[in-house]
Amino acid sequence: MMILIVYGLMYVIAPAILLSAIGGWTFLVYALWIVGSYLAMQKSCEDREHMPMMEHTEAMGHMMFIAIPGILSAFVFLIIYAL
Repeated sequence: MMILIVYGLMYVIAPAILLSAIGGWTFLVYALWIVGSYLAMQKSCEDREHMPMMEHTEAMGHMMFIAIPGILSAFVFLIIYAL
């Protein structure tokens, strides 16, 4: 239940506030979010000296809980901003 509240705040409420406050500049935040998550994944891979790649479960976790909701949220707010 707590994860749904956090996701609601991160992917729905915060972008809605930013969209009403700064308008289209909100989409720069999404670009920073996606680049930042990529750099975090790259650092996680580099920390493994014996095997410099992600395990499948770690990669799926990054995709399912960071990348995909961020991209979906960006598309939804792009549509809302265009209307």
